[in-house]
Amino acid sequence: MTDTTTQDNKRVAAAFLHAIERGDTPGLQALLAPGFSWWVAGWGERSRQAFLDAVSRTMRAFDERRVTPTGVTAEADRVAVEAQGHFERPGLVYRNTYHYLFIVRDGLIASGREYFDTAAAAAAFGPPPDGATP
Repeated sequence: MTDTTTQDNKRVAAAFLHAIERGDTPGLQALLAPGFSWWVAGWGERSRQAFLDAVSRTMRAFDERRVTPTGVTAEADRVAVEAQGHFERPGLVYRNTYHYLFIVRDGLIASGREYFDTAAAAAAFGPPPDGATP
């Protein structure tokens, strides 16, 4: 894999985070491969549609969304991003620290993993759904 491809993969990961900040569900959807899956710490595996439904609800629920990368490492098809998240709406400010692992193939995100402080997320959004492993 060339360095150009690695740089392209980093741009895809950055576009994913920017789409969340903008509340751009169609833009986010365009970055995901048809067989996309997403694993979330404490919540488990999500299909492409379940992920899009969940992230779209979150984007609609917060007037202000910031995801600020603090570190990016890429090798081959893997892009690791450390980030600070700040989501705000009347009555709730939600902040968390994230680690995302993206697998990018042919310019689309094939899968991803999302790690964060699950206690902070549960305090803001409630506990994981039944059957999810905390």
